Amino acid sequence: MTQSEEKNRTIKKQAAFFLVFFLILPAILIAAEKSLPVCYGQSYYAELGELNKKLHEEGETPKIVVIGGSSVAFGLDPALMEEILLEKGYSYRVCPFGLYAAIGTSVMLDLSADALKEGDKVILAMEPTAETLSTYFGALSYWKCCEENAELLPPVSYQKKTALLGTYVTYLQERAGIQRSGILPVSNDVYAKSSFDESGFLSYDRPGNVMRLGFDPTAMIDLAAITVDAEFAAQVQEYIRSAREKGADVYLSFAPMNRSAIKDLDPQVMLGFFERMREAFPCPVISNPNLYVLDSGWFYDNNFHLNSAGATVRTVLLTEDLLAELGCYTAVEAELPEMPPSAYESLGGKTAYAGVEGQEEFFVTEPMVDEAGAMIAVRLVGLSDTAKEQSALVLPEEVGGLPLIEIAPGAFDGAGRLLELTIPESVLALPDRAFAGTPALERLVLRHKKTPCQITDKTFEGAGPVRVYVPDEMYALYRDGAGCATNPWERELDRVYRY
Repeated sequence: MTQSEEKNRTIKKQAAFFLVFFLILPAILIAAEKSLPVCYGQSYYAELGELNKKLHEEGETPKIVVIGGSSVAFGLDPALMEEILLEKGYSYRVCPFGLYAAIGTSVMLDLSADALKEGDKVILAMEPTAETLSTYFGALSYWKCCEENAELLPPVSYQKKTALLGTYVTYLQERAGIQRSGILPVSNDVYAKSSFDESGFLSYDRPGNVMRLGFDPTAMIDLAAITVDAEFAAQVQEYIRSAREKGADVYLSFAPMNRSAIKDLDPQVMLGFFERMREAFPCPVISNPNLYVLDSGWFYDNNFHLNSAGATVRTVLLTEDLLAELGCYTAVEAELPEMPPSAYESLGGKTAYAGVEGQEEFFVTEPMVDEAGAMIAVRLVGLSDTAKEQSALVLPEEVGGLPLIEIAPGAFDGAGRLLELTIPESVLALPDRAFAGTPALERLVLRHKKTPCQITDKTFEGAGPVRVYVPDEMYALYRDGAGCATNPWERELDRVYRY
């Protein structure tokens, strides 16, 4: 073969590759997607399309856009804010624009930037977490938001488009798996599109705090450790500059925070957090973060989500802050609700699974205390010598009348004969390398019937091929994720079975 023929052959191969990769393969993938039924159309994901449409509606009335994570969805009543503002002589259309920590805040800035016009007001109210204060982008979760809302794709940045491209096949595989299983994502609880009204308010009734302790101890708020990612700060600064060019104003406020979940309530810690936020985001600060630290009775199912009464309280508080910035200092005459009682018992929280008779002395625990020093729960830290010889163990839900909520790393070390382990619903999460000390473990049974047991990316590190059995009615939540956070079970679904 001559050099010229070899060159022509190489060119043909390259042409064939580009034809397949850039034309035929995408066509096949798009056709595959079109052949799959809609999976997420009634889920929480689908509401992002509705919020985006509301944000981009044409009209003469200026907008107030509140940007953040899921605390915006759970903590802002647009109609109430509009009503209070109108009573004071200000006519605005309020657009809540926060939904899902699993997709990140950065993309909410991408989507909202081109909707801003002269006279609009933007309020940044991000939760103090690593996801919401960075350029984090959950591409796989975002595909689910876009399933019936393709208009969400063009506005995102080039980097996010690249991430979306890299997860497209995985997204199709997930939808195909859902089709095969016949189990659609859960869409009949608070985390459903139907839970929102036309204003974008999460109107689903949230009667009180459903968390056993009143807060989630697996996701404590560490204000001393919170920093703003430099790349995200730069994105927000560019967003502020662009908004001002259009005649819009951007302000900084704060997300509601569960007082019981804050690691350190020292005023200097809060001041340091405030200064870092103010330095990262060069816009007027309209709120005092101390006022957004609320008692646990105002919250619902995590440390940032408010119940229905709490949403009213936060809406009034934020509206007062905005009015003061606009130059109106007269008192807001809104009727505030009383703090509701705990709703944990109404969800069956009184029924404590006692474990197996005869195993009461198997478990070594230590007390957990609140900020006042009162014992509120217990942590499993080890097993007795007798327990380490057992082939099956069932953890109790309570020890000495206190809920067992946590398992310490290494708690099962030495249980070399353990084949089956049952975890009660009271245990909120499993730690790193939870089963590294149980080499024979084959079957892990989770009794959680309200929310999935949480794991880390290292929970099963060092474990054998253990199978995880979850209640049949909970399987969809383990597969698709529960609530607004990222789904830690995605990488472990091959282990998950139903019972």
